[in-house]
Amino acid sequence: MPSTSSATVAEEAERKYSATGDRPLPDLTGLPSVDTIDVDRFELSAQYYDTADLRLLRSKITLRRREGGDDAGWHLKLPSGVDTRTELHFPLGDDSAEDVPADLGSLLRGIRRGAPLNLAALLVTRRHRHRLRSSDGGFVAEVVVDDVDAVRSADGSEIRWKEIEVEWNSTLGDKTIGRFLTALEERFAAVGITRSESPSKLHRVLGDLIPARPPIAKGLIPIRDYLSSELHTLGLSDIAVRRDAPDAVHSMRKAARRLRSALQTYSDEIVVDHDLVDELRWLGRRLSPSRDLEVQWERLADRVADIPVESHREATRARIDEYFSARSEAARLEAVDTLDSDRYVGLLTRLDAAITDIAPATEAAGARPKVARKELLRAVAALSKKVSRRVDRVGDAENPAERDALMHRARKGAKRMRYAIEVIAPLHPKRSERILDRFDDFQDLLGEFQDSVVAREHLLDMLSEQGHTAETSFGLGVLFRIETEIGDAQAAHLDSGWRKAYRSARRLWT
Repeated sequence: MPSTSSATVAEEAERKYSATGDRPLPDLTGLPSVDTIDVDRFELSAQYYDTADLRLLRSKITLRRREGGDDAGWHLKLPSGVDTRTELHFPLGDDSAEDVPADLGSLLRGIRRGAPLNLAALLVTRRHRHRLRSSDGGFVAEVVVDDVDAVRSADGSEIRWKEIEVEWNSTLGDKTIGRFLTALEERFAAVGITRSESPSKLHRVLGDLIPARPPIAKGLIPIRDYLSSELHTLGLSDIAVRRDAPDAVHSMRKAARRLRSALQTYSDEIVVDHDLVDELRWLGRRLSPSRDLEVQWERLADRVADIPVESHREATRARIDEYFSARSEAARLEAVDTLDSDRYVGLLTRLDAAITDIAPATEAAGARPKVARKELLRAVAALSKKVSRRVDRVGDAENPAERDALMHRARKGAKRMRYAIEVIAPLHPKRSERILDRFDDFQDLLGEFQDSVVAREHLLDMLSEQGHTAETSFGLGVLFRIETEIGDAQAAHLDSGWRKAYRSARRLWT
């Protein structure tokens, strides 16, 4: 059976087009960057797997076992951007077993909410492939015409269609590929070939089985859309954390924080299970050590170059690496253990239900079930007053430790306000974009301050350990002084940074 450690990863850039009848492809010769064209034909057989309620498909994820062609194996495709997906390719293994490998099932545990993965559809594709190459033989793009026969497991129904796929070499650059695609689509349009409305073959087969969202009050739509988007991000980040991908924990923590912040901020507008807020806080705390150690390791390693005595740098860097390496691996394992827990899966299931069944807070009291825009803006305005009070209190701090704690509270409040503005951004897109830019600047200031606080804590821990040389003691002491100066500089700009962010934001409600 394949394991996740045996996977190869690639970014796939492609578009799908509708083809009807026996309409031929247009002439592909003479396209920009194309010199030669290789043509071949072959057959592909693929089994697609999903949960009974199509969790993977609803998350824009596909899992298949394919035979035939030159890429036989298990393929896991994850959304990554416009026209792009990340593909994890696993070998078929030595046996002919068609059950989903355990390692792949574990990778998708969060997405499938612990439910089993079963055969969802069988597709047989007769492919006519055109491989387009440059004058030096480099791969430019692949244009394929697929005749597809599909059988879905749910009801045994059969579907047949023809489509065209274009996959290109994204490393050639946006400008080169842009010219190529523009010229190609002009030729497609001339013979009546148009972009497909279906994002994937599997969606074409099973898309009608995905239940429609229940209707809700118009004022709740921005909140529901925001919560749904962040839960989707949380799920994709879950997979990335299990793969130990860069910045995965950071992305997951941020999504959890945004979900929690939206539920808290708009608790007067929607019915909120406050225990769910606590569970999101628990998740963030469980993931926190892994992310914090990753950030601090990189931060302090980069600071080593600022040590004035060059001969002390190598020893200081070695001490920093030794300190963080042991702690980082333990924190990563703790994060994965959290994602494997029943408590985490239960949290995801409850979030699903909360978003699907979202309802106005007034409905619980039997009042008119309606949420107006002004009520959403009022929630942001109230939050701004809370942040203002927290910023003002920083100036009353009697010592550095108290200042650091008050700055951290101001930072958390500002983050919550930023996320609240993100929720209502679709109501005021242009204005919100400018406001969020201001808040990004303010968050950068507060984030740099907090990173300096945490860095000093780690440096003190390192200095308290046994076995230091004069070189490492000196180097770590220099870094401590630098981090102290950074923190003081950021704190000095707190009031002015908040004034700019607040003045920009208050235009929403004044």
